[in-house]
Amino acid sequence: MIVCVTLNSCLDKTLEVPAWRPGDLVRGKTLREVVGGKGNNVARALKRLGRPARPATFLGGSVGRHCAELLRRDDGFDPIAVPTQSETREILTVLTEGTTEQTAFFDPDPVITPKEAEQFADEIERALAGRGVAALTLSGSSPSPATHGLFSDLISLARAKRIPVFLDTYGPALDAIWGFWPMALQLNRKEAAGRLRKAEASDSDVLGILGDWSRHGVTCGIVTDGPRPVLAQIRDHRYRAIPPTIKAINPIGSGDSLLAGLADGWLNQLEPEPMLRRAIACAVSNALVWDAGAIEPEQVDRLADEVVVEPID
Repeated sequence: MIVCVTLNSCLDKTLEVPAWRPGDLVRGKTLREVVGGKGNNVARALKRLGRPARPATFLGGSVGRHCAELLRRDDGFDPIAVPTQSETREILTVLTEGTTEQTAFFDPDPVITPKEAEQFADEIERALAGRGVAALTLSGSSPSPATHGLFSDLISLARAKRIPVFLDTYGPALDAIWGFWPMALQLNRKEAAGRLRKAEASDSDVLGILGDWSRHGVTCGIVTDGPRPVLAQIRDHRYRAIPPTIKAINPIGSGDSLLAGLADGWLNQLEPEPMLRRAIACAVSNALVWDAGAIEPEQVDRLADEVVVEPID
């Protein structure tokens, strides 16, 4: 079992509409609902790879109750759902029919209380104490000051139990990491630039970040850049990994699928280069479909052979 934490879940609605302009009265063609949030996408991708996963998140109000039902009914998960007074946010994505053009409208982040954050940490500690937990993934943003330090606390709990942690976050949640660091840490290039307080991050900047993480005890560090090359450091070795060129349908969830592939490869004890290829192939497979995390294992195997991994001297 892999426990997949999301601090800022949402009810993600996709409304497909005919061509439109701002100010039009637009009638939707179809409406789809899924529980959004990066850790939930990681759990879906892991399930596709044949690994049992358990999402863990905050859910509040009627929207939160509906999300819990969707996770059980549609995804087949047994989620850890900590209730909140604040309503779970909704995201409306408007997809223009016959195109890949999409516009997303986000509700404000929920307010999580210190008591709710403490209850969440207690629930994860109980889950990690159970038998059969192979890894912990921590994904996405922190919605509230009370949750900014949660990832750091959960890393400490997992490290004490020798459970590997795979982290994909940015902003206050990443700034709060101290003491114990995760086994694996992933950012995208924009997030890396934000951490450096720069508009853009050069390759040299990224390699510097990866080296800094390594000195903190991060075994596997990865910085992605959309369809462009990935830079990674695994132990003392640095790599540039080049994904195959594709016509993407929806890149949302590709970073989450990469993290799932990385966790799967690590637990399969793959060597660094095959592990990178598999993780990136998961990201590419995700971009070839609309639904986040809906990767195809056979396609992942084929795409992995097309990923070029080059050692960096």
